[in-house]
Amino acid sequence: MFNFLNPIILFAAGAAVLFPLLIHIFNRQKVKKISFSSLLFLRSLEKTRMRRVKIMEYLLLIIRTLIILLVIAAFARPAIKGGFATKVGAHAKTSVVILMDNSYSMGYETKDGPVFELAKKRAKRILDQLKEGDDASLVLFASQPMPSTPQPTFDFKNLISSLDEEAMLSAEKTDVGEALKMAYEILKNSNNMNQEIYLVTDMEKSGWSSLRPDFFSSEDKKEKLYLVDVSPAEKQNLCIEEVNFGNQLIEKGKPFQITARIANFSSQPMKNLLVGLYLDGKRVSQTDIDVEKDGRATVKFMPAVEEAGIHTGFFELTDDDLLIDNRRFFAFRIPEKIGVLLVGENQRDTHHLNLALNPLDRSNANKEVTRINKNSLSGIDFNKYQTIIFSNLSLLTDVQLTKLERFAQRGGGVFFILGDGIDPEFYSKQIAQRFFNLNLKEPLVSTKNPGGFFSFGKIDLNHPIFQVYRNVEKEKLPLIKFSSIFELPESSDMKTIIRFNLGKPALMERSFGGGKVLLLAAPVDESQGDLVVHPFFVPLINRSVEYLASDLSRLDEDILVSSKVTKELPADLAGKEIELFDPQMGKIALQPSFQTDKLILRIDDTHLPGIYDIRATTSSSTRGEVVDRFAVNIDPKDSDPQKIEMSGIEKKLEGLSFFYVDPQDDIEKSILQSRYGKELWKTFLWVAFCLLALEMFLARSKKKDMVREEKT
Repeated sequence: MFNFLNPIILFAAGAAVLFPLLIHIFNRQKVKKISFSSLLFLRSLEKTRMRRVKIMEYLLLIIRTLIILLVIAAFARPAIKGGFATKVGAHAKTSVVILMDNSYSMGYETKDGPVFELAKKRAKRILDQLKEGDDASLVLFASQPMPSTPQPTFDFKNLISSLDEEAMLSAEKTDVGEALKMAYEILKNSNNMNQEIYLVTDMEKSGWSSLRPDFFSSEDKKEKLYLVDVSPAEKQNLCIEEVNFGNQLIEKGKPFQITARIANFSSQPMKNLLVGLYLDGKRVSQTDIDVEKDGRATVKFMPAVEEAGIHTGFFELTDDDLLIDNRRFFAFRIPEKIGVLLVGENQRDTHHLNLALNPLDRSNANKEVTRINKNSLSGIDFNKYQTIIFSNLSLLTDVQLTKLERFAQRGGGVFFILGDGIDPEFYSKQIAQRFFNLNLKEPLVSTKNPGGFFSFGKIDLNHPIFQVYRNVEKEKLPLIKFSSIFELPESSDMKTIIRFNLGKPALMERSFGGGKVLLLAAPVDESQGDLVVHPFFVPLINRSVEYLASDLSRLDEDILVSSKVTKELPADLAGKEIELFDPQMGKIALQPSFQTDKLILRIDDTHLPGIYDIRATTSSSTRGEVVDRFAVNIDPKDSDPQKIEMSGIEKKLEGLSFFYVDPQDDIEKSILQSRYGKELWKTFLWVAFCLLALEMFLARSKKKDMVREEKT
């Protein structure tokens, strides 16, 4: 469809056409009177030369008129385009929604400045195109869209001020789908003929993953979508994708392994990349690594901490053009003291366990052991302990079972050690089924081996309890003899750590709520075997207790920016003011809820990467005591600068009217061309120039003919 972007100029066309007509009239050849004896020659001349001259004059009149019309039309800015959008006049009212990507990938530095600042300039130029009667909405988006005003506004200056003063980069990843969903919802309430969405983004592929072809309804297909690409020609980036502690116990004074995975999203390899490890505010290690182009490499350190408590740190890369993903944070806790409760039918059942957990030299002991027998169990508060060991205990009451379940669900560790004193029916129906999901067909009774013995067979040396033996040759592992054992079946959600030489489970583990439960299918009695007198016994019991008391899930915890976090605190903090300090030391008051002898904190304000402190304050303290810490990191998906291809965009936006604006395109020109088509003013001027050359040639030919006519 043909259209004019500046149609007011066309009013001059009517007056301008009169000029060549007047020139033609006043430039007509004056007639000279000449006497001839005969008119026969003139009649012949009229039929030939004069007819050609008249035709030439009319042709020149038409050409001159066309030249003027084409020049006037060029100033009226003609454009041509098909489709519904071109039926809207140049002055039709427009509703605009500008979606401004403020995800962390927009912080990429270029020679012209940060990509986000370049994007804001483009958004301002879009707002500058709006006229009286138009309305606009500005929506900042990363993982969630945030409109700057509740409703579309006519105050474009205020939107520009919002871009300058309030629009800031976030630490979140991109989600184009949620942003487009909000934009189409805003435009549903608009009655303006033009409805346009401007998606100003770096077009990273990861941000389009949530968008599906069936995302849009048929009603959404009338709006025009502009994809305003602000990505630089080439982006290269490195980032730390992951920090991994592995499945290990961290003990004070002993080296532990920590690794980081480095990704190179560049078109060239990175040589001698410096990677540093910071622990508790100090750089403790650094090394150089090589990372192939579009590849990944792993760096490993073996630090140690000398004190128990909460420890924090981060890995760091040397600076590149995107700084935010050059650090990745972590936090872990080594318990100050592990409260252990030993429960048996009598003192003899826990004697060897107590000796293993209470060394003669207690200068470095981190366990506080309490021994009780069955009769004292009813008055014990399980929540005062981190680990409870039941050795050869016959049975528990229903109340005690319920308390034990709650203890394990909230993160406590329970260790059941079988013996000849247990109640077979109780352990078969309650302990085996309730805690280990084992359905036993027969009551749990021991199996004896007259004249022989049982021993440990396969041991999982990758399990945290036995990682200290990973470098020990299999032949040098201890041979431990048992005269009787309990044969137990396997379970799908139960892990076997040690097997007997018969292949049956010897030491089993199962997750139970937030805690863990272990079961040893052999007695710790010198009359039933030599386990308690073997050097293997002390590390087995101590590391089992430390494993049950540790929160290894915390080591693998990877809280991402803007995630909702739930934390549990001891009930004795009730009555104190609980506050959250973000990485910039901004303070946020928290309102914990009280649930079954613990405080539950629900934290929503995790918008910055770094270390967060949870502090308990009293009226006499200013910043309070740190009761917990946790690390928050960016989602590494946005660190990959790979752009979505046009074929992928077309597939995801199938059926929609959209127009792609290249980073080098003039934004105003692109908008006008997409609204009203391609401008033809240059073409019109070229045609006018060609006609002018033709006019000059024809006018010269006419003059020569007139001269010949006069000579004749």
